[in-house]
Amino acid sequence: MATTKKLTDIDPALLSAGIFNEDLCARCGTCSGSCPTKAIQANDRHFPEVDPEACIECGLCNTVCPGDKVPYHALAEKTFGWDPQEAVETFDGYVQKTYIGHSTDDTIRGKGAGGGVITGLLWDLLKSGEVDGCVVTRMKPDEPWVGEPFIARSYEDLCSSQGSKYTLIPVNQIIQEIRNSPGRFAFAGLPCQIHGLRLLMEEEPALKEKIVAVIGLFCGGALEMNLIPELLQSKGIAKADLKDFEFRGGPWPGRFRAIKQDGTAVDIHRYDYNVGAYNWLIHLYTPKRCQTCMDGSAQFADIAVSDAWTRGEDGQHKFKNRSRLLCRTERGLELVVQAMERKNLECEDVSGDPDYETYKTQTRRKRRGAPIRIQRWGGRGIAVPAYDIRLPGANGKEKFNERVSALCLWLGEFRFFRMLVLKIITTCLSVPFVEYRIWAKRRRNMRDKKKKKKK
Repeated sequence: MATTKKLTDIDPALLSAGIFNEDLCARCGTCSGSCPTKAIQANDRHFPEVDPEACIECGLCNTVCPGDKVPYHALAEKTFGWDPQEAVETFDGYVQKTYIGHSTDDTIRGKGAGGGVITGLLWDLLKSGEVDGCVVTRMKPDEPWVGEPFIARSYEDLCSSQGSKYTLIPVNQIIQEIRNSPGRFAFAGLPCQIHGLRLLMEEEPALKEKIVAVIGLFCGGALEMNLIPELLQSKGIAKADLKDFEFRGGPWPGRFRAIKQDGTAVDIHRYDYNVGAYNWLIHLYTPKRCQTCMDGSAQFADIAVSDAWTRGEDGQHKFKNRSRLLCRTERGLELVVQAMERKNLECEDVSGDPDYETYKTQTRRKRRGAPIRIQRWGGRGIAVPAYDIRLPGANGKEKFNERVSALCLWLGEFRFFRMLVLKIITTCLSVPFVEYRIWAKRRRNMRDKKKKKKK
């Protein structure tokens, strides 16, 4: 009599961590993208589920999973061919050259969150024939509150993918399609997705030959999938009325916007994204695994891209609608130089200029706050990812800030509290809080500039 194979019949050491512990799952899609028998599929919350009957217990999904372990030294070796100290001990990672730039295509620049740099790079590769497709993301046409990965093969495809998307998207599940498609590809993804991709490329040499460019996006943390539905509810917008959702819609730096079926754009909040939306919502909607992530700068990409938030003496942004490009590998530097030579990117070399250091909030959250949480949770017996690098120490202020952040995230697990906060930050009630934040940021920036002058 035939027996039915169960999940409990499989050795847990052969499966990716997220299958047994959701708190360790980055929801990057690497396990489903790597599975040779397609035994792993994502559920409606993007967590992996296994068909035990189809699983051959090869252990590949465990080997390439970046959820429970992040081998910085191995990733540095795979990315650079050596192990530079900066790649594992600093937030920005190893950088050969730094540029500030934007796309020269008016449509791409206009639709981009920060000058359309990533789309401009991908279009340069696609147009030149160096790649046959680009791994990007979009909001689903039939469910615009959910994101999905796809392979862009045309200018129109790339334009449809534009704009930041702060919701969880299991990008690496698209590897199944890449594996079965002819040609070469460029990949644009978040740090955790790149961790899994690099590990898988090392296991599959053929995949390493197919993916010829890896472009990373700086990441302060994704936002849970219930965010958009709850934002819509707070504004009285039905899902059926939603045509698209933009996280950086309108003039730079953009705002969270709901695009209705009749084409009407509804601003979700009163202020720009960086002071009136994202930096508030991450304290409510950041997934557990994102809370223990230390890589916010895509340290193992060929090129890492972030907004250029540098302010001048007047306190205003110096480079509106432009992005900062960190060229890490020789390949990454080659990609940027080629795009400039072919007039698809316009860039300025700012290497070594202290004004272009990483946005400090990112550093505090990822490189200072996350290690405190890892050590605190680990000491309480809570499962946390293992890093093969020394975790930095912390002072009293940093420990206090981490506790406050953790309290907010705990309160954010309760729907009543989330909806209460959304009612505040999406209405005029947010004005005093945001105005104070703007004033405090300007004051802090001016103080920092005075300190630099004295040095």
